[in-house]
Amino acid sequence: MLTIVSWNIQYGKGVDGRIDLSRIADVIRRDGLPDVLCLQEVSRCDPDTDNGRDQVNELQKLFPDYELFYGAAHDRCGGKDGGRRQFGNLVLTRHSPVQVLHHLLPSPADSTAKFMARQTTEMVIRTSSGELRMMNTHLEFFSEKQQLAQIQRIREIHTEACAQFREPGLNLPNSPFERVERPEKMVICGDFNFVPDSDSHRLMTAPMSAETPDIVDAWYAAYPDKSRSPTCGIFDHKQWKKGPHCRDYFFLSQNLVKQIQDVSVNTETDASDHQPIRLILEV
Repeated sequence: MLTIVSWNIQYGKGVDGRIDLSRIADVIRRDGLPDVLCLQEVSRCDPDTDNGRDQVNELQKLFPDYELFYGAAHDRCGGKDGGRRQFGNLVLTRHSPVQVLHHLLPSPADSTAKFMARQTTEMVIRTSSGELRMMNTHLEFFSEKQQLAQIQRIREIHTEACAQFREPGLNLPNSPFERVERPEKMVICGDFNFVPDSDSHRLMTAPMSAETPDIVDAWYAAYPDKSRSPTCGIFDHKQWKKGPHCRDYFFLSQNLVKQIQDVSVNTETDASDHQPIRLILEV
């Protein structure tokens, strides 16, 4: 079994306004430590969030048995003590990845909206039944134009990886040109910042080309007749005036659907404005 947890932790800021990464870690431990933990909104040396603390370093101390891979969407000067001022997504994994790629997502000009840089981290991990491509992301909220462009780029990355799997390049072992396969089987999770009945969700799950496995919503695949659990707005009614609804997802390639064992949401914790979501695969 492979267990993956995804959570937008809002740099550790709970609904009570207190920033506490230990509280985040306690929730994850109580729910059961996953094989892969994908976090969004992790801050590093940024004086505007958590007094400039290095949250990547702190999370490494809280989860010493995991390898950490940080994808900085923001990477700026002016960090605390002369460090880089960063903000982005973090993957913690018990499976040493074969390869890690960081993809900056597009932000086409949009003078009507405030926005921030976005990225996705892709890694290839080995499981007992073969290799799997795992992606962690956080999409734009304020600009639908940018959000749709980012979804299109994610679909292009999936198409590219599948094409490389079918038609691998030349292999030069023991050199920078050594070939590493990017498998067709893919899971992508994170805070997508769209709701299930949106154009963005429809684009994310639109049919791919005949050669590329479709991308499907794991919840709908597992529970087609069950109302989905909300992933934000349960406790924080100031930010989420809409009330409880869903913005956080697991999507996966069609060829993994039969391996879904469970998809769930922790709706009890208020340690962030979002809820942690969990996927269990038989791999």
